[in-house]
Amino acid sequence: MHAFCYLPSAAMLPKQQIARRFTRALPVYEQHAAAQIRIAEKLASDIQALRRDYGCALEIGCGSGVYTRLLQTSLNVAHWHINDLCPECAANIKADRFLPGDIEAIELPSSYDLITSASTFQWLAEPDRLLQKLNACLRAGGMLAFNTFDPDNLHQIKALTGVGLHYPDAAHWTALLRKNGFDLLASEAQTITLWFDDAYQILSHLKHTGVTATAQQHWTCTRLQAFSEDYRRRYQQNGRLPLTYTPLYFIAEKTGQKITV
Repeated sequence: MHAFCYLPSAAMLPKQQIARRFTRALPVYEQHAAAQIRIAEKLASDIQALRRDYGCALEIGCGSGVYTRLLQTSLNVAHWHINDLCPECAANIKADRFLPGDIEAIELPSSYDLITSASTFQWLAEPDRLLQKLNACLRAGGMLAFNTFDPDNLHQIKALTGVGLHYPDAAHWTALLRKNGFDLLASEAQTITLWFDDAYQILSHLKHTGVTATAQQHWTCTRLQAFSEDYRRRYQQNGRLPLTYTPLYFIAEKTGQKITV
């Protein structure tokens, strides 16, 4: 029997549960993370295009190290601090300092020239508070570069199951950035569609990339069969099934202005 699950709200769930699910996914993550890898490649390229040097940089949520490796081969950074919720991720990366734990809870130095994160901010419980915290950790003129996802992300799953993460839209993130002392230099929306032979492959993809980290809802064989039939009836194109990611990208600079509370 398959036991795939899907997600309610990130703010509702213990970070320890997220950590356990992502830790289990680590050995096979990069075999299944086609969308996440494309996102990491684009974000690293966007930062490289700024043509800046950085004394100290922080990456939030390194995971298997895909984004870390791209950053470290494309940017001129003197010192890297790397964070992840899962302590086991330290084995996947090279860093001057590894900072394990929940980025919303751990203490950070006030010394960064760049803070960046790929496909992690959708898990934040309180993004407003974290942006304020990150602003305080950046030097004047420091950069914040990250992606999250818009409300249409994985819309096929949400339409068929009725559940999914809450994804704030680009306007909401833009307002949060400005409120917390950032000038928005660039933002972009993207659509990435992956194609699968059947719905079971889609659920396996979600499981092996940790996207099911909030899993509470177990699937019986009967429910899996109904899900598969509904997915094919509603979304099949040329015999294959789409799964759509809709990342949002933001690059912002610390303004030095007083933060609005």
